[in-house]
Amino acid sequence: MSTELLTFVTVVIYKCSSMASTCGDCFTIDPKYQCGWCNDDFCTTDTFCQQGDFLRKGSVCPNPQISSFSPKSGPTEGGTLLTIQGKNLGTNIDEVQVNIDKVKCNITELRAPDRYIPRITDISPTLGPFDGGTAITLIGEHLDAGYNKSVLIGQKYVCTDIKSINATAITCKTSPMTQLTRQQMDVSMMIDSAVLNPTGVVFTYVENPNVTWVSRNAVIRSGGLEVNVSGEYLHHVQSPEIVIWSNGHGFYGPCKFTQFPATNITCISPLVEDLKPHFDGFQELEFGFKMDSVKQVERLSSLGKMRVYPDPKLEAFKNGEKIHQQSHDILFIDGQYLAALKNYDVRVFIGKEQCVVRSVVTSVITCTPPPSQPAATAGGGFPEVVVHIGENLTFPLGYLHYEKQEELSQEAIIGIAAGGVAVFLLVTCIVCTVCLIKFRRNDDMMKKMRKEMDQLESRVANECKEAFAELQTDMSELTSDLSGGSSIPFWDYRTYCMRVLFPPECNDHPVIRELELDYRHREDTERGLKLFFNLIRNKTFLLIFIRTLEANKDFSMKERVNVASLISVSLQTQMEYATEILKTLLAELIEKTIENPKVHPKILLRRNESVAEKMLTNWFTFLLYKFLKECAGEPLFMLYGAIKQQVSKGPVDAVTSEARYSLSEDKLIRQHINYKPMVLYVMDLDVDRCSQPTHPVKVLDCDTISQVKEKILDALYKSAPFSSRPPKEELDLVLFDHPPEWIVGDKTQLPLKMFPNKDTRRLVLSDEDHTTKSEGDCKRLNTLSHYKVPDGAYVALHPKQTSIYNMSIMSEKSKFSDNSFYNRSPSLNRSLSPPNVHIDVEGCKFYHLVRHQDVESNNKEGDRGSKMVSEIYLPRLLVTKGTLQTFVDDLFERIFSTAHRGIALPLAIKYMFDFLDDQALHHSMGDEVVHIWKSNSLPLRFWVNVIKNPNFAFDIYKSNIVDACLTVIGQTFMDSCSTLEHKLTKDSPSGKLLYAKDIPKYKQWVARYYQDIKIMPAISDQDMTAMLAEESRTHQNEFNTNAALLELYKYVNKHYEDIMNALEDDEFARRNRLTSKLEQVAAAMDGTTVC
Repeated sequence: MSTELLTFVTVVIYKCSSMASTCGDCFTIDPKYQCGWCNDDFCTTDTFCQQGDFLRKGSVCPNPQISSFSPKSGPTEGGTLLTIQGKNLGTNIDEVQVNIDKVKCNITELRAPDRYIPRITDISPTLGPFDGGTAITLIGEHLDAGYNKSVLIGQKYVCTDIKSINATAITCKTSPMTQLTRQQMDVSMMIDSAVLNPTGVVFTYVENPNVTWVSRNAVIRSGGLEVNVSGEYLHHVQSPEIVIWSNGHGFYGPCKFTQFPATNITCISPLVEDLKPHFDGFQELEFGFKMDSVKQVERLSSLGKMRVYPDPKLEAFKNGEKIHQQSHDILFIDGQYLAALKNYDVRVFIGKEQCVVRSVVTSVITCTPPPSQPAATAGGGFPEVVVHIGENLTFPLGYLHYEKQEELSQEAIIGIAAGGVAVFLLVTCIVCTVCLIKFRRNDDMMKKMRKEMDQLESRVANECKEAFAELQTDMSELTSDLSGGSSIPFWDYRTYCMRVLFPPECNDHPVIRELELDYRHREDTERGLKLFFNLIRNKTFLLIFIRTLEANKDFSMKERVNVASLISVSLQTQMEYATEILKTLLAELIEKTIENPKVHPKILLRRNESVAEKMLTNWFTFLLYKFLKECAGEPLFMLYGAIKQQVSKGPVDAVTSEARYSLSEDKLIRQHINYKPMVLYVMDLDVDRCSQPTHPVKVLDCDTISQVKEKILDALYKSAPFSSRPPKEELDLVLFDHPPEWIVGDKTQLPLKMFPNKDTRRLVLSDEDHTTKSEGDCKRLNTLSHYKVPDGAYVALHPKQTSIYNMSIMSEKSKFSDNSFYNRSPSLNRSLSPPNVHIDVEGCKFYHLVRHQDVESNNKEGDRGSKMVSEIYLPRLLVTKGTLQTFVDDLFERIFSTAHRGIALPLAIKYMFDFLDDQALHHSMGDEVVHIWKSNSLPLRFWVNVIKNPNFAFDIYKSNIVDACLTVIGQTFMDSCSTLEHKLTKDSPSGKLLYAKDIPKYKQWVARYYQDIKIMPAISDQDMTAMLAEESRTHQNEFNTNAALLELYKYVNKHYEDIMNALEDDEFARRNRLTSKLEQVAAAMDGTTVC
């Protein structure tokens, strides 16, 4: 007998009861399966129906059920088509009879139940962030079948919130992923007991989106304004929204994707319902974005806060109408609270046509109307002017009447026609002559405009060149004083460190004071601190101590920074051990960051969220002081001096700190200020000196008295430490009515005992006195022009005291001529000490150059001709930038150089960069990531802090306007170290636009700097140990170590139980009996007082 091997067999396995649940459904199954209805209970085959009746296909099902019918009513005459739905209603018309109230209903159609199988054919979208929250749509057939539904992604991640749209689509939201793999995962679905595993329907978890830039930080309360957003992986989310947080509530605005580039989206600012439509000033609120379930972008503190201004107000036309002359090509619209708006936020319509917006400033909108009167939107009347602000505000202002051109009367036309050919020829000649003249005038006007534009461009360039030349001249004296940095007023090492480590209390922190202890417990406390110092020198204990504190949810950011600084001070004499601790903490932080899928490795070391990050800042602070003093400090001080000199050349508002010369758009005076440079001769009031030298000081006639005193002190003390100068508040500025007659020839020397003299009168000038001018509820600070002080006047600074001069002055006051400048000045009958000036900006009690609150004066029709659009003053930023460019380049080049004037690169920089390179190699990180780590560790954590705050390194005074300029330079420094390429538009911050052409050059310097350091020979352990030991020895007595230990012990006492538990759980801690040692410290410290 021959045998044949079966290689392929198809077996169909089925179960009737799973294929049908009702009798009617059972009879619709394919006859080949031989299914029937058993015992009025379930669908099966004859073999498995052991007892009871078995109904085969073609039989009539028992127990018919009607589930619904429609319509519910109809006319009594009949003819209504009735549809009945239900179960077990038969398989053909002969089996069914329908009666309505005993009246037979003729059956026209009987439709047997259909059989269908649900299936999935597609999914949208196919990817989403690994934090989840993506709303995916499954597309297929018969997806409305069944009752219980569940969806899985990769057989592991549940898709929640399932909603059925229709028979062909359902939606659900993805759950978060534990670790990003970026692999395609199959999507499966279960409907009741049926499992659908479609082929090719996959979903991929991808990187979370990250926002790096927004186009504006000012919106209005009603929202509707466009906010352009740039970042990474923004297209990984479906429907992003911008959110502004107020009083714990989020207010959301929609965002849409742009076609190009893929890294940008455009959002519409939301209505902030928590705020009233109108309020004073603005509210600074947190903002972020709702991008699926990504938490890290919900509140973007790194991008600052959003300023929410009150809703704008626009003034309607008087009596609802306004006349527009066609000769005027600009329409002015008055308003209030327009500071947050940009040109593209406003749309102005005149009837059916648009008025092109030219500018939007604080109180006025200007636009160019159509040349001829547009048609009205409805009817045949005059066109209505309607202003749309954003998408949510609309202001109908009234109707605009175009001034009609004068037309010739009918009589005049008849007279001209009757004039004959001679008159016609005469008129023709006149018209030709007029056209020729007009053409020539237009041509002359265009030439004149081109000439004026050329002159304007030339003036800007010349102003920049002249300002630079003048600044170079003024800086030459400062430069000549800097011989090897000896004249730079550096802080000593301890003060410099305190300003970085403990900024709020740098002058009175316990670590720089004597330790004050209760004499009854002094001995025990000192013994306990000694034991505690030995304990923190144990690496295991110190690491467990830091980890325990950071694991506590109540351990705030401020406490992390404080603990890091206290540890740094405590181990300042143990720099080698402190470096080992720092490296261990950084290695743990790097590993934790890389393993966390919700945190991108690029943000490592960017914030102060861990003790390690602040300790890194302190470490560089300790080890780079010498380099700062010998190398980088000089160009930084020169830049500070150059900014101060350049700013002082133009008006500076004493109240708002706005200036004519600024790098910051926020601190730029956007008005024309008339001013005149002056020279004052400053004399010494000491009557016992053999000679009286005078010092010429450059000032402006618009300077306040305090500003004049500050400039005089700057000239007298030059680069001397600011702390050695007498405060300007303790000095009076004394003005003399005329120079003494005996001064001839050289004015820098005055003869003996010039004062007192009966022919010389003096006046004490002050910011405020009884002559201060009042304007409504505001007062203007006194200036030199207020006192009519002439160029070349003689003044002196004198300590404030009761007047001893004015008594004799008043008796001979009548001797002065009415034409003298002194008589035009305020009265002399007052004390030498002026009253204190209280500057109240919000209440506008005092102002200097600019009145920001005075909206009414800006809205006056007659003032518009003399006011220019504020944006025209922005080129002044370029003038200031061009003037300071050399000093900025010198500083950046000095910082990003591995060797300068024989000064080698500090070992600490090479050592830390090599450590980061090793960590990146260990974790397989790319060059871009390690570049960002290096930028975050040194430039961001140390240099930016010093550039923005030179008063940390130098004994100087940093004014608000100087601070604003340094902030722009610091931001440029940060952008130079970044690897991101921001696409700049007209809406980009002015600071980024200002240095847009320079940043690529600086980025090349940074890349070369990092590369040069990388190829340098590695530092040996012996060299690094020797350097750290020398650092510890040199500064061993700078701080009170016991005071730092006592402050640190407070945290041990506060978290004592948690620390003890952590020590007991650690094997090395148990082996070294660290719990017992900590108990000894606690026993010794009981009963002590804090310092």
